[in-house]
Amino acid sequence: MRVEYTPIYRPNLGLGQWAAMLDGILQSDRPNHDYPAFDIEAVGDNQFAISLAVPGFSPEQLQIETENNVLTVKGEKPQDAEKRRFLHQGIYSRNFERRFNLAEHTEVSGAHYRDGLLTVRLVKRIPEAMKPRRIEIDSVGQVLHPNQATLPIA
Repeated sequence: MRVEYTPIYRPNLGLGQWAAMLDGILQSDRPNHDYPAFDIEAVGDNQFAISLAVPGFSPEQLQIETENNVLTVKGEKPQDAEKRRFLHQGIYSRNFERRFNLAEHTEVSGAHYRDGLLTVRLVKRIPEAMKPRRIEIDSVGQVLHPNQATLPIA
């Protein structure tokens, strides 16, 4: 199922590229694509956070990488020497690899682990050349012509 967020986000919030990122997150051809659970939160202008529920993992067992606008979070636990025998196992702590497609000019600004939650902070840095800029209007009444000096306006 393909969910189109662009019509919702672009007119109201200006988050068309983030909608594409969310759509990419929801598209997966792998089984268990819903593990681990995660939240995406807007924490400021052009600042976002992805929080992943990673119970049973220590920070040393987690790895965060970015390459080609893809954020990858991996969790790998060593195999237990002794096999545990669960009567019920509701807290998953299996190995995982979760990928997030990042919008252009979006970079990871840091990560934090606390109480079984891994939070990856993202910031969108728009290059100066791509930002809108205001052009001042000259009120002197002269037009610059490429082949001549200033020409007076009649």
